[in-house]
Amino acid sequence: MSPTALDGLRERLGEPQWWGQARPELWSASQACLGLVLPTDYKAFLDLFGPGAVDGYLWLDRPVDGTREEAEELWPLEEKRRDDLEVHPWPFHPEEGGLINWGHDEQANWYYFLTLEPDPDDWRIIVRSEIGEWFETAGTFTEFLLRCFERVDRPPFLDYTWPGKNARYHVSEPSADGPGACRTDGW
Repeated sequence: MSPTALDGLRERLGEPQWWGQARPELWSASQACLGLVLPTDYKAFLDLFGPGAVDGYLWLDRPVDGTREEAEELWPLEEKRRDDLEVHPWPFHPEEGGLINWGHDEQANWYYFLTLEPDPDDWRIIVRSEIGEWFETAGTFTEFLLRCFERVDRPPFLDYTWPGKNARYHVSEPSADGPGACRTDGW
């Protein structure tokens, strides 16, 4: 069997600190709240590594308690579509084919799935810069992250030093502020 993009990321990021097991029941409330299934490799990556940051730069959240309230905080369904298609060329979920946020980084770039395809494993990756530049690419979540390491087909506005040669995954601990707000002390 040939190695997957997840295998490649595991090799680059090292062994997970304390997650390392699938928790499908935690995804159920989020997927029910969204009304769709999230990509397989996205869930597998976060099941393996947990909520945290790739090299202390790209922040990723995932459900940790499996409640609907948590899901609504992680993936709010408010209307975000703007009238100016140059500023916002895609609708936001729950609009059909809308964007679903899956991460943000230290430069205020936002990362999304474009939910146009019926199979979530075929969704494209969209990245929006702080100043409104957009980047779109094909491939899965883990393929995109691996390409960032390889410096191939990645947004030109990302920090050129990220990810670093010795990148690691920094697991977040849930804070008292609820899901999406994580403690980062102790690194």
